[in-house]
Amino acid sequence: MKKIINKIFIFGIVFVSMFWTEEVLAAGISVTASSSSITKGDSVKITATFTSDTMVYFTEGTLVCSGAGVNNKLELGSGQKMNDTATFPYSFSVKATSSGTITCSTSGAKMVEGSSPNEWKSVSGSVSVTVKEPVVIKKPTREYSSNNYLKSLAIDGFDISPSFDKETKEYSVEVPNGTEKVNIKAEKADSSASVKGDGEESVTEGVNKIEIKVTAENGNERVYVINVTVKELDPVEVTIDKKKYNIIRKEGIIDPPENYEKDTIKINDNDVLCYRNKVTKVVLVGIKDESGNAAYYIYDEKKNTYTKYNGIKVGNLYLSVLDMPKDKIPDGYIKKTFEYDGKRIDGYVLNNSDFYLIYAQNETTGKIGLYTYDRKEATIQRLNDDVVNGYKKKADNYFLYLLISIGVLAITIITFSIILIKKRDNRYKIKNKKRIM
Repeated sequence: MKKIINKIFIFGIVFVSMFWTEEVLAAGISVTASSSSITKGDSVKITATFTSDTMVYFTEGTLVCSGAGVNNKLELGSGQKMNDTATFPYSFSVKATSSGTITCSTSGAKMVEGSSPNEWKSVSGSVSVTVKEPVVIKKPTREYSSNNYLKSLAIDGFDISPSFDKETKEYSVEVPNGTEKVNIKAEKADSSASVKGDGEESVTEGVNKIEIKVTAENGNERVYVINVTVKELDPVEVTIDKKKYNIIRKEGIIDPPENYEKDTIKINDNDVLCYRNKVTKVVLVGIKDESGNAAYYIYDEKKNTYTKYNGIKVGNLYLSVLDMPKDKIPDGYIKKTFEYDGKRIDGYVLNNSDFYLIYAQNETTGKIGLYTYDRKEATIQRLNDDVVNGYKKKADNYFLYLLISIGVLAITIITFSIILIKKRDNRYKIKNKKRIM
């Protein structure tokens, strides 16, 4: 019985062994990719692996990758002797520079197995990788605010006029004499906007123009203006050409011209700041109009009159332009205004010439005379009196010649008329004699 059982066991083993086979690696090569899909600009790892059922002994061939901007090659062994292993991999990395498909395949790949050391076997493999364009996520376009309005505008402790309205750009306020600073409060209507010009601002006597600039988020600007008038201490009021003016009594409101020294004079029983030229004896006082515009006037202490001061500088020459007396205006010249150094000057010109005559006093020497302004060259120089006298003499001679010519012509016409009358009378007398006879 025991013998029978042993025979059955052996038979079973043999039977099972007939159907049980160990898994073996067939001779070949596989090409794989670390990823089947990548994005343009990314890299992928490509691997070529030789396989055998015994051992990989020798390998050769090339792995070629192309497409999607790729052009790479990898040598596969070139006859090198391998270790005692059934697999042997070769790997390299390729980078896609465009979208499309990367195709990697073997070329001339061969191997020698350890079981057949003298036999080369051809093998092949390939793999493809899809390359996609990067996904661009568009951010929603943001619209920037164009709101450049103020919500409120005020001066701490004072009321501006008119009352604030966001559409009104200019305001005014009057503050007491001696005020040196004002605190401007400006609130923007849009939190994304920015404001410049608010806070403490220094002011001086007279009109101070303060700008508050509001810049919207998109860059658009809006400018609000506050004219802050600091009252004068005991203003001295004068009338010039039927208009009211105030004399400037505080130093530093406007800069005095050169060649003038600080002094004081009495006007309307008040001590008034003035500037005096020691050579010309001219006295200048600063005067402001109702709008706060300031300028210097020549004050005549004897006549108590005011004349607008027009001082100009030409190199080292300082001139005070005066009204030209009628007897100084050459014949044929007409009054015409021109602009020089930002000032409007009254001159006299002949027949639209480029040369203007002006009447001025040299503030360094005190001499008064005619000067020439060259419109094209924008220069001013003293007029040569000989030239003027020469032109005047020519004009006088021309006038004399004209009178003589007119006289001769008149005498000629009268004489010819008398001759014609006498001839007519003689003919009449002859006719009458013939009739009588």
